[in-house]
Amino acid sequence: PFFYRSYQKIVRKKFDEYAFFKFLFKKLREKNKIRMLDICCADSYVLNYVSEFLDDYLGVDNNTKYLNKSRETWKDFNFSETDLNNSEITMKRFKEFNPNLIFVHGAIHHFNDTTAKIITTDVSKFFPNSIFISTDPINYENNFLNKAMILFDRGKFIRTKAEYNKLMPDFEHLIIDDFYRMSFKYIFHFKNLNMEGFYQEWKKEIS
Repeated sequence: PFFYRSYQKIVRKKFDEYAFFKFLFKKLREKNKIRMLDICCADSYVLNYVSEFLDDYLGVDNNTKYLNKSRETWKDFNFSETDLNNSEITMKRFKEFNPNLIFVHGAIHHFNDTTAKIITTDVSKFFPNSIFISTDPINYENNFLNKAMILFDRGKFIRTKAEYNKLMPDFEHLIIDDFYRMSFKYIFHFKNLNMEGFYQEWKKEIS
């Protein structure tokens, strides 16, 4: 976690997407309680920004070091070591938690289509009325520095917009290019949420 976050701070101007998540979750919490399922939670860094708006939280990952660090830091929340490819056990755990918000931050581009569809199709099918928010880097009109960042990213499945549309046909998609020092383009995938409306509202607030 230490080396990963150090790398992030060097590459990024600041954690703008987390500031946006804080704004977004605050707005959502004004209307409903939030039971958040964080798939591939890693070190659950987002909790530094949104924990005050959550009524319950389950972070799942297959990295024991990340999970142990998260358990030490966030003692009031729940964490589970989970293998997404063991679909039956995974879905049973998810259904027991019964989230109304599913969050996947920077994970889809680490998975091939088969594994990614467990998240984008299976989980979405089990929770059709839940808010679903996912973010990933994207191959989309990238300049030279963007392409270099994609080349060195550990994710081996950074897709084009058309490929994401095919992988996630039931989702809406919003491309953002102002979160990174080098205008590294990001894409939001979402359901049951006016993401673009919230994003524009946040941009006005911080301008």
